[in-house]
Amino acid sequence: MRSRGYLAALALVGIGIVGLYSYLTPSPSMPAPPNEPEVVPEYFAERTSDCDVDLLNLSKSDAGPFKRVLPVGPNQPHERLRRNVWEQGRYQVRGRFTGKVREFQECASFPEFEVLDFKPWGPVQRCASPGALDADMLSYTDDLPEDRYAAEDFLGGPWPPLIDDRSCRPAAACALDKRRADSRGSIEEVIDGEELPSLDGRFCHPVNCEPGEKRVDGCSGVIWCCRLLPVDEPPGQ
Repeated sequence: MRSRGYLAALALVGIGIVGLYSYLTPSPSMPAPPNEPEVVPEYFAERTSDCDVDLLNLSKSDAGPFKRVLPVGPNQPHERLRRNVWEQGRYQVRGRFTGKVREFQECASFPEFEVLDFKPWGPVQRCASPGALDADMLSYTDDLPEDRYAAEDFLGGPWPPLIDDRSCRPAAACALDKRRADSRGSIEEVIDGEELPSLDGRFCHPVNCEPGEKRVDGCSGVIWCCRLLPVDEPPGQ
């Protein structure tokens, strides 16, 4: 009887060991779940600058408070977008703080923020600058969609038509930023050294351009009527 009890105890121990091994060892038909992807936070951001450096005003909420950060990495907006787009930019960005702080000539210091990707926050706003030396600021973009970025918005993308800035004439003055009714351009617009008085914003709409002319939203808030240059080769940078 004692030997039978001993054998029964050994059997129970064996069953326990097999059960423990089965519990700890994944079944071939039930592979272990893969590691879950990293959740990267998303922020609201506005383009700004200080100390002659391009910055982002960053916030977890669209109402703020906003904190100025130094964007880094190949996917930051001003490294991807044409100047006439990113200078007006508001974005929803995904990224992370690097933990580093950069100082600029005893002017100020800003935490680094690596931008992994971005999309528009609100309507995409583009502008042109008659008389500008920068070719990016002479592109006509009024026909492009406002609810998303277009291929023409990106560096290396197709060029939109260029304005013939010698044909431009001021037609009205609107808010500088379409998203803010209180945003106005400067009192005077300087083009090729000639000071042109900005028109009253109350006469923003309608703008009636002559046949063959196109309405051009100036970066200063002035509305112009300009002729377009034929699309041949992109201008020299």
